[in-house]
Amino acid sequence: MGVDTGYSANAPSSTYPYSASGPSYQSSYPAYPGRVQGSFHAPIDLTEDSNETGGKSAPGKRKAVGDHSNAGLAKPSRKRKAGPVDESEESPPKKKAAEPKDGEKRLRVFRKRAPQAYAEIRHRALTQRMIIIDRERISPPADIDPTSPDNHPTETVSLAGTTGNIYRITISRVPSCDCPHAKKGNQCKHVIYVLHRVLRVREDLEYQLAFLSSELREIFSKAPPLPSEVAKKNTDDGEMDGNRKSLEGEDCPVCMEEFETDGKGKPKRGEDVVYCKAACGNNIHKECFKQWTVAKKGQGHVTCPFCRSPWQDNEETRSMDLKSLAKAGPVNAEGYVNVARQLGLSGRRDYSTYNEFWMRNRMGDDR
Repeated sequence: MGVDTGYSANAPSSTYPYSASGPSYQSSYPAYPGRVQGSFHAPIDLTEDSNETGGKSAPGKRKAVGDHSNAGLAKPSRKRKAGPVDESEESPPKKKAAEPKDGEKRLRVFRKRAPQAYAEIRHRALTQRMIIIDRERISPPADIDPTSPDNHPTETVSLAGTTGNIYRITISRVPSCDCPHAKKGNQCKHVIYVLHRVLRVREDLEYQLAFLSSELREIFSKAPPLPSEVAKKNTDDGEMDGNRKSLEGEDCPVCMEEFETDGKGKPKRGEDVVYCKAACGNNIHKECFKQWTVAKKGQGHVTCPFCRSPWQDNEETRSMDLKSLAKAGPVNAEGYVNVARQLGLSGRRDYSTYNEFWMRNRMGDDR
């Protein structure tokens, strides 16, 4: 026997929460197309991809089970499928370093800028005393192939260094020197001195370790002429000092033979003649004057065979002696001909511009 509560399960009630199936239920939320009627929170299908074709779902929303509007569509592929390789298609060629038009290769690596070590050696070359003894330039054969890498002049310079040792510097495709520093594979100050002081090459070539034949042709075409070429040109042009006497009808005071002239009182081509610049202006055969110089060296100084005045052109006389000495002089313990006494040099090496750390390791504290 039950108690009458007045409640009927089938009768609508205003106090019980509304049923979604009841006639008086009105939802305050809009109906969604994929939602099953009568279910406020539909179950979620976690097996479907949220990035299906046809558009991406809004952030934070998931599709309901009842939404099958995009079913059956293929998913887009994010990876590009590799197609068949066309072997006939050639890949672009790799770029190579620019080479000279004639195909010539530099024998040493090209320097884009001067290294710091070069600056130190260059400073020594331009601040220390060095003397040019002789220069000899060799031109290429006349019948050489114009495109040959050997089609360039070559110059050999005999130079007295700071100690008086005579070194031979050769300016060719790879400049070289026979000094101890260069023999160790270094760029020495003697080569730099010749390039800068003697040949006066442009700055970007001065610190290179090797030259192309075209660069060598440019260097020697713009270089100052050899002293022997200048003297020969002056003789050919008939240039004479105003103090110099005419050679016409005159005899050499040493060999007593008449000078060969061109008919105008000037030396004939091939006739080497020197003259007294200090006083009288008389002429002497150059070879005869060499013998006169040797005979007078025992007296301490050279004089004019005519007026007995001290010979002013001591530089020319010294140059002739040094050239002969450089080729056939006695060799010292280091293996070089030394002319320090003839040039008035101390014979001691100048270390004033050397690195202090190197000096301590090389010479010790009691240097």
